[in-house]
Amino acid sequence: MAHRSVPCPATAVAMQTGAIFTGLAVGAVNAHMAGVAAARQAREERASHILAHQLNDAVSVAHEWADYAKRLIAENEKLKAENARLKAVAEQRRGVIERMKKVAA
Repeated sequence: MAHRSVPCPATAVAMQTGAIFTGLAVGAVNAHMAGVAAARQAREERASHILAHQLNDAVSVAHEWADYAKRLIAENEKLKAENARLKAVAEQRRGVIERMKKVAA
């Protein structure tokens, strides 16, 4: 086998083709990794929006329950005042009845 002074054209083509496919493979891997990162980011953003919505709902419900509790407290105070007034009226009437019994006896 004789040594050639001119490089083999097939070797040059094979090296160029290998370099091109290597570049394409690196590009494909980078694109895939970027896609995976973008998908992960989208999932995290979606989860974040869902949690923010759930938090807003929970805060809204908590405010509604707090308002309801305040209304119940106010109603309870009104009922206590009405109860005290009715006790006073009942005591007064009991006194009147007792005095009438003494006068009748």
